[in-house]
Amino acid sequence: MKREEYIELLRRYEAFLSEMPLDKYKEELRPIKTVEQDLPKELNPLYDLYYSYWTEEPTKSFPSFEDFFNGYWDNHERGPYILKFIEKYFWGCSHDFVKKGLKARLYRTFISVLTQFHFCYTWKAYCSSRIEASAELDMRGIDAKIFYDDYIQVGLQIKKETYRPEAREGGRFAQRSLKDIHLFLEIPYTINEPEDLEKKCQNAKKQETRKRYQKLYYLSRVLQKYLSNGFVVFEPSYAERIEKNIIMNLRSRPPNLSRYTWEMTLDAIIKWDGSSPLNETANLV
Repeated sequence: MKREEYIELLRRYEAFLSEMPLDKYKEELRPIKTVEQDLPKELNPLYDLYYSYWTEEPTKSFPSFEDFFNGYWDNHERGPYILKFIEKYFWGCSHDFVKKGLKARLYRTFISVLTQFHFCYTWKAYCSSRIEASAELDMRGIDAKIFYDDYIQVGLQIKKETYRPEAREGGRFAQRSLKDIHLFLEIPYTINEPEDLEKKCQNAKKQETRKRYQKLYYLSRVLQKYLSNGFVVFEPSYAERIEKNIIMNLRSRPPNLSRYTWEMTLDAIIKWDGSSPLNETANLV
C-alpha cells in the first residue's frame, strides 16, 4: 500500500472508533466481573480481533462490537473448549450467565487491542520503518515489532499508564519472550483528560507526584487526542517522535536489550523534543 492509502485507512479506522457507543457499554458491561479467569488458548479472542481489525485492505469494513462478540460466541458456544471452561468454573450456571460475563471480559480486551491497533495504523501512515503485529506476538506481550536496518528489532507495548507497583516491576511477559528484541519500549496513553490532570497537578502535595501528573498532562495534551465519543487515540507526531527516538538510541549504543518503561519513554521524547512538561504545565505549579 502507498502512504496515501495508509492515511485513508487510518482515517476510516478513526471514524469507526468514533462511532462506538462507549457510554452505553460502560453502563452495561463495566459492573460485570463474573468471568475473570484466564481463558484457554482456544478461547483467546486475540486471533479473532486481529482477523477482524488489523488489515492491509484499505476498504475493509470493521464490525461493531456486537457483531464481533456475537460471531465469537456463535463459533464457540457449543464447542468443546467453552463447555470444558464452563464445567471447570461455572458448573450449574446457565450459558446466558457465562455469555454476559464473557462479553464484559472481551469488551475490556476489545478496547485495549483496538487502541494499540490505532497506534500501529498511525505508524504505517506516518513512519518509514516497517512494523509487524500479530496475535502470536501479542501473546508474548509484544504489541508490535519495528524493524530498523532489517536486522535490529524493536518491541513496543502500547499500554494505559499506571502507577501500580506490580505493573511497574514486572510487566506481562517473561524475559525469554524478548529473545529477538534489541530495544523494548512501553508506549503510554492516558484515559484522563487534560482538565482532570490539571486539577491533579494543582492538588498534588508532593513534588514527585506533581511531576508525574505534569508528564501525563503533556501526554494528554500533546501526544494524544480524544475522539467525539471519548475514545483515546494517538497524534501522528507521537509515532514520529518514537521512531526518531528509536533511531537515535540505536545509533548511540550497541544493539543489546534495553527496556524503557513508559515514564522513560516519555522522558526521552520530551528530552529529544527540546521541550519540557514543565513548559506545558507552567500554570499548574
